[in-house]
Amino acid sequence: MITDRIDAITKISAKYLGTIIPAPKSVKIEITATCNYNCSFCTKSLNKASGAMDRAMYSRVIREMRAAGVEELGVFYIGESFTCPWVAEAIAEAKTVGFPYVFLTTNGAAATPEKVEACMASGLDSLKFSLNFTDPAQLKEVAQVSGRNWQLAIDHLKAAREIRDAKGYATKIYASSIAFDGAQGDKMRAVVDQITPYVDQHYWLPLYGMSGAAKAAGMQPQPGNPGRLAALREPLPCWSVFTEGHVTKDGLLSACCFGNGSTDTLVMADLTQVSFMEGWNSLKYRELRAAHLGKDVSKTACAGCMSA
Repeated sequence: MITDRIDAITKISAKYLGTIIPAPKSVKIEITATCNYNCSFCTKSLNKASGAMDRAMYSRVIREMRAAGVEELGVFYIGESFTCPWVAEAIAEAKTVGFPYVFLTTNGAAATPEKVEACMASGLDSLKFSLNFTDPAQLKEVAQVSGRNWQLAIDHLKAAREIRDAKGYATKIYASSIAFDGAQGDKMRAVVDQITPYVDQHYWLPLYGMSGAAKAAGMQPQPGNPGRLAALREPLPCWSVFTEGHVTKDGLLSACCFGNGSTDTLVMADLTQVSFMEGWNSLKYRELRAAHLGKDVSKTACAGCMSA
């Protein structure tokens, strides 16, 4: 199940408790920075970059990752990958290179049945829908898009399950939702009840700091990135700095799931200039990991997130 894989990444094993460490088991790579939503709680609200990654860059970096031992490749990061014309080709190439597990998270609105089937046929192992809105009105307010997208995302999730079952694809279908409190939480649970029959597993997430985006939007997130709600991790050391890589569409290697672009102090290396493993154990990364291991990130790029 997807939660087993998530927990294996968010729990920092002994071999990663250092400053110079092996290649991460999992990497997310941003094949496009474009997103069809503009959610106030997402780090994307702090970064207006758009456009797709250079194909040659993608081809080079995923081969370096696989050669270094990366096993799981997420063909997404901050942007919405179903807005990328070559998302299915990216998946097919990753499987050809030899990644045992290729996964993708979507907000669902752009995940049309045609695009989803192409991805499944290309060998996609996991498709997760991120559903965090209780109704069309809330989606329109928070994501600043038409409320019609709310039902569209749910319809696309249901269609994905129908396609998977009818064609016999191996893709697992999952969903996650932010566990809000009070009336918002009650409404969200009703939405989850509606989609549960169509997914292989659903899980809840806490409200993350998202490197300041949620806080800037007036929300009160938990500090750091504690993982999923049923298996929360301590804020420090943050697993994101040790066990998962994050590559922007411009080839920048970020220390955080919620990094936000070229001006971000969370950028640890420029992969247009160095190899993946050189970037993974760069001086900036080593210094940041040392601060996390010492449980004092007050003078690092992570300070704002930890004080959420």
